[in-house]
Amino acid sequence: MSVKHIEDTDDMSYKTMAKKILLFVWPIMLANILQISFNFADTLVVGNFVSEKGLAAVGSAAPLIIFFTWGLNGLSLGADVLISRMIGAGKRERIPNAVFTAIFIAAVFGSLIACLGFVFAESLLTLLKTPEDILAYSTLYTRIYFLACPAISIYHFGSSVLRASGNTKDPTFFLAISGAVNVLLNLVFVAVLHLGITGAASATVLSQFLSAFLIFRRLKNDEGIIRLNIDRKLLDRELMVTMLRYGIPSALQNQLFSFSNIMIQSSINSFGSAFVAANTAANAIEEYVYVFVDAFPLASLTFSSRYYGAKEYQKILRMTITAFCICGIGAFCIGSFILLNGRFLLGLLSNETQIVEMGILRLRYVTFFLFMNGLLDVTVNSIRGMGLVSIPTIVTLFGVCGFRLLYIYTFFRLHHTPEVLYCCFPLSWLLTLLIQLTIWVRRYNSIRTDKN
Repeated sequence: MSVKHIEDTDDMSYKTMAKKILLFVWPIMLANILQISFNFADTLVVGNFVSEKGLAAVGSAAPLIIFFTWGLNGLSLGADVLISRMIGAGKRERIPNAVFTAIFIAAVFGSLIACLGFVFAESLLTLLKTPEDILAYSTLYTRIYFLACPAISIYHFGSSVLRASGNTKDPTFFLAISGAVNVLLNLVFVAVLHLGITGAASATVLSQFLSAFLIFRRLKNDEGIIRLNIDRKLLDRELMVTMLRYGIPSALQNQLFSFSNIMIQSSINSFGSAFVAANTAANAIEEYVYVFVDAFPLASLTFSSRYYGAKEYQKILRMTITAFCICGIGAFCIGSFILLNGRFLLGLLSNETQIVEMGILRLRYVTFFLFMNGLLDVTVNSIRGMGLVSIPTIVTLFGVCGFRLLYIYTFFRLHHTPEVLYCCFPLSWLLTLLIQLTIWVRRYNSIRTDKN
């Protein structure tokens, strides 16, 4: 997809807007499908060629890894917002500075998180109450995985730069290559060489560096406005501050979500390693709902930023409504399908009846309601695209993280069951969504009034 697809003037009907959004998101959805399929294959390899403890160790480490990597992903959205807005406003002369600055930020923050994660892995996993019988496995897996953070960061920032220009296909292609390599290496390291957790983590690190190399080369060889030139003189402090001002709230929101998940993981760990394994298996299947949950919010951010920069506010309204409807319906349908076929899907990951039955609980109380998470993210990213940055993050802090912590330490403590624990997910999404919708309406009315 090229920039002109976003800039077409004939986009005032919902039908045309839906086509425009679908053209933009299908490579993102394909990338999500590829990523979770590769992750599913990884889990399948670990679950069948290592042990139940190996599977539980990977699952126990996941929230901690996600906490940091989601932060990098959220931070990279600042590049998407800034460059999309510069293109929409026709201010393209400083885009080379923005591209170089984005990659610089990626390298610095990725390296910093790699160091922190490697050094403090065991301490953080201990704080999460990781069961003693899998702590050593989880620590080893986590430390190796964090070595990939610089590559993960460069891939996310590079993808944001390409996405801002309208190119969502190349990041998907690069992900397909690196993901296939990841699965192949997993089979070699784990199934053939029997390297266990070490092999699984090493395969991930190598494949992440491959994806970073591919996207870096793509930016270097670009013939358009987003060409990456390696020149320290292009580092722009003003653009860096602006990029971080947009990216940090997104990073904080992602980390707030994952922080609450970490607290929930601590509670999940309290049910024992078998339940942790079941939750890991169910979570691997649940990722398929994120095909929609992740794709449309990214479209919402890019389109809202572009139209806000061009002062075409009516298009923001039509885009948000369209993305909201398609995202909600798609995620609901996928969640329903997974729930109806849950035992079969869980059986692919484990042949133990106990784990399958415990995994069904997460599919019933969390996976089925993930469409609300998608609606929430579409709304929040549209608000950010309209220039309101901090308030959505603050609302998420209290609506998601705050609510879940309060829920865990009050109601869940009194009713210590998996069903009660899982209910905090949909309840927090619904509460925060209602508040964010109110904020969206007020912000839209405000910018429309200012224009008039």
